[in-house]
Amino acid sequence: MAEGLLAAREGPPPIIGHRAVWERLVAESRAPAGAYMFVGPRGVGKSLVARRFAERLVCSRDGDHPDGCLSCGRARAGGHPDIVEVSPAERQRIGVNDARGVVQRAARTPVESSRKVFIIDREMTEQAANALLKTLEEPTGSTVFILVSVSAEDFPTTVASRCRIIHFGKVGTSELVEGLLRRGMERSEAEVVAEVAGGRPGMALQLRGEAPVARFRSAWMEKAEQLAELDHLGAGQALAMVDEALIHTERMLDQVRPSRSAKGAEREKAQREARRQRRLLWVSGLEIMAGWFVEAAARELSGSAEGSGDRMRPPSVDPARALRSADLILEAGVELSRLNLRPRARLGELFCRLGTQ
Repeated sequence: MAEGLLAAREGPPPIIGHRAVWERLVAESRAPAGAYMFVGPRGVGKSLVARRFAERLVCSRDGDHPDGCLSCGRARAGGHPDIVEVSPAERQRIGVNDARGVVQRAARTPVESSRKVFIIDREMTEQAANALLKTLEEPTGSTVFILVSVSAEDFPTTVASRCRIIHFGKVGTSELVEGLLRRGMERSEAEVVAEVAGGRPGMALQLRGEAPVARFRSAWMEKAEQLAELDHLGAGQALAMVDEALIHTERMLDQVRPSRSAKGAEREKAQREARRQRRLLWVSGLEIMAGWFVEAAARELSGSAEGSGDRMRPPSVDPARALRSADLILEAGVELSRLNLRPRARLGELFCRLGTQ
């Protein structure tokens, strides 16, 4: 608790990016909607904004104070009784029984604040979403729901239509770098982390260590260059290349994996975060590869033979093939970000196609 109150006095770390979104939420915080849906790419900071918004909604001073506040301190420490993060242990999705429990709790009066806030930052079954529907249709006035998802299409239309949808986009590289500098990161590290994170502040804050991040970036760029030079690639060779890239992904996860001493809910939370970061890193690696091919095409079309710093060596790749490769890579990235595919098999298929054109 002392640590949480100290954080309240010093003020929370600033949100990176999303200024227009935050200004809109602040303007609505005194008379909020009954339900919000935050949608956008994974890792861009939707969850952090949801928690900050919830903190503001339960604060008796609407969060507008420079000094310490018991309510905000408890919220940041995860101990405010009127902020409920719906996150069932040992399950990837919220089920109908979880949703019914939320409905029961939503019918009760707040404990300390004039409002209570439910943050639902997990996938839901259709039955669970439908169980929440009546509560969303008939809000009590003292309850606010914040649903967090990649897309509004992840919910039934009847649920999405009852929510005020707030769209989040990726953050610009320069803005992300500046945000990381404010968080205490050195510029050289912030620049390479921002490039690997690809506009995702939530992911960037998990990536620490300039050397391993640089090696991750280099590994995926090298795979792009190798694939661009091939005319044929067998399945075995493709899988070997995939395994090399995935090794660097696993090395980046050491900071979010559960410690050996972690047990129960703490361990499950760490495992869930590691799974989430692993998927983001797959997508980030593919985006790095796609960027290499796009730049290769641009260089060939411009007739430039000079490199752009250390970003890539002069490629010898047909521009049409390079752009086609970039499309295939980004398509695979979308699939891996949204579908429960086996990454090794999907990436092996992709590498075969990229190396045989």
